[in-house]
Amino acid sequence: MTLKPWLRLACLLLCGVLAAPAPAHAVAPPPASVLRALERGVNLSIWFTYRGEPDIDPARWYPDAADWRLIKSLGFGHVRVQFDPVYFRDPTRPDALLPARMTELQQALAPAFSSGLLVVLAAEPRGPEKSRLVRDEAGLQELEAFWRAFAKAMKGSSPKQLVFEALNEPTDTDATGNRVLMQRLVKAIRSKAPRHSVVVAGHRYSGIDELLAFEPLPLSNLIYSFHFYQPQTFTHQGAFWGWPMFLKFRDLPYPSSPQQIAPHVQAADADARPHLQTYGDQHWGAAQIAAQMDRVRDWGQIHKVPVWCGEFGVSRLGPPLAARRDWLADTRAAMEARGIAWTLFDYAGHFALVTGNAGERQLDPQEAAALGLRPAGQ
Repeated sequence: MTLKPWLRLACLLLCGVLAAPAPAHAVAPPPASVLRALERGVNLSIWFTYRGEPDIDPARWYPDAADWRLIKSLGFGHVRVQFDPVYFRDPTRPDALLPARMTELQQALAPAFSSGLLVVLAAEPRGPEKSRLVRDEAGLQELEAFWRAFAKAMKGSSPKQLVFEALNEPTDTDATGNRVLMQRLVKAIRSKAPRHSVVVAGHRYSGIDELLAFEPLPLSNLIYSFHFYQPQTFTHQGAFWGWPMFLKFRDLPYPSSPQQIAPHVQAADADARPHLQTYGDQHWGAAQIAAQMDRVRDWGQIHKVPVWCGEFGVSRLGPPLAARRDWLADTRAAMEARGIAWTLFDYAGHFALVTGNAGERQLDPQEAAALGLRPAGQ
């Protein structure tokens, strides 16, 4: 029987036969069951961030019973759930939580656990709050205190079904500061939940360059995450957040070439033209994406640690659907060929796998096929 790419990689890591320099420290990988569940997954964003805000429609963002059935039927092994610590923290004490909201979270995750899905809980404070927490010693101590309380409250969930992610996209830190940050947060989590796997990631927005700048920690049972949205000129077309220029990018082709992009350059505003020209000149396609994933694979092999793409995806707001599918297919195939586990961004919303509100979800079978998923009944 042919081993799946992730299992081949895990065997090599455990046996120590990869042709790469020995790491400076010997660490144990996460359990095989966790690595297997991480092979394919999907993000459930907004569900426990921006919780209760009036402009967030629960029918769009919050999963129901039918969503859990669909997620499981497609062959996903896990879901990644970002959460805002402020929603759960007692405002009078950084080391205490609000019991009713912790109960709300545990009840919300129960369908995932009963479906046999692994859940990755990723801390995602809002931008200004995240900056406050990571920029100085007082903020970091507050975040450590939160994680000790949160990990203690959640450690009753099996380590086979729950993974903690220390901090999504640290944004404000450099590589050196981020390594210190991650190590301290892992130790805070482990002080209360010593058996659970923990995800760590590179600085800024946790891209491939940031992963490669991350010197692995001398700690066992860690997963090293990166995010992939390259090139953003294509993947973020029509996005109304992040960079105003994204709103000027629409209907761009993929793969790219100077010839294909030329009509878009001619029709674009003057400030958008250089970015579109660069997108065409770089010839983004399967080979470019594969080369990026080679870098990730090589880094994981050198350090003998598991790597996981915690986010990758394409906006639904601007690109042609066929081009979106092609990018997803090329990225998914490149990762799987190199034993890189992945989590699609997103299940619902602007980068969504499905359209429509809960109870009325629509799945594009061609997109599911691009991702190697198996729609129910097929």
